[in-house]
Formats: sequence, C-alpha cells, structure tokens
Amino acid sequence: MKRYRLRKKDSKAISKFFEENYKISIKGDMEKFEFDDISIITVDNEPIILEYEGRYYFTVYGVIKFKPEKGKVVVDEGAMPYIMKGADVMKPGIVEADESIKAGDFVYVAVEKKMTPIAVGIALVDGIEMKGGKGKAVKNIHHLKDKIWNYFFVSKK
Repeated sequence: MKRYRLRKKDSKAISKFFEENYKISIKGDMEKFEFDDISIITVDNEPIILEYEGRYYFTVYGVIKFKPEKGKVVVDEGAMPYIMKGADVMKPGIVEADESIKAGDFVYVAVEKKMTPIAVGIALVDGIEMKGGKGKAVKNIHHLKDKIWNYFFVSKK
C-alpha cells in the first residue's frame, strides 16, 4: 500500500466535485492510501472518500458521516451477512431503491429498520429495476469489516 499527501490543487478539485455533485462541502488536509484496485482519501485523518476506476464516492464511513440524499439502496436484514462478506447485492434482497439511480452510478447500501449503511458499490441496473426479479443489482466495492474498514478502524487501535 502506498500513502501520500495530496497537493492543494488536487484536494480543491476533489472538494469541488463533491460540492457540485452531492452539495456536500469537504474540506481539510487530504492524504491518499492506495490499496489494490481502490484508493481511500482521508480528510483530516478520517477515511471519507474512495476512488475507484478514476471516479470518486464516499467510503462507508463517509456515507455514515455525510448522509448523501441520493443513491440509497435498502436491503432486508437477511442480506446483510452476505454483503458484509463481500457479496454483490441481489435484487431479491432489495426492499427499496432510489429511482433516480442509473446503471453505473455509485450507490450506498443500508439495512432496513435502522437504515445503517453497510456498503458502497456501483449500480448494475437502474434504480427502478432493482426491486423484484432475479440477478445482481449492485457490485459491492467496499463494506463494513472489509480490509479497508479494518485498516482504518481495527488495526489503529
């Protein structure tokens, strides 16, 4: 894993991206941690942003902290253990999805009742097609208790 501080110019561009796309202001000292196929950007030492295939979104921690309005997919409690082991989100486990989601969008996955975010991923189908039927709906990129979560929250203790 490589780790380095971002230049001010890059930090400003990332902040501008989140302001324009999510109406969320993210400011502070940014550092990048490069894992295998994903990078995490910390803001004032908090793992807020993930970079995947050249695109930015929130980490699970970032979703918990900033609560974005768009891109939520809600699953039943029975799906949670599978998702937290890295499984993609299957249509039968989805109870609700933001209908504005388009295939290819970043989304976050929350568990019904408590609405606790447990994963972030990429929509494989439009939000309107996520409920019912068979097949995968969301590619799981990062979830609670994965290597990234454990690096920032378990190994630091």
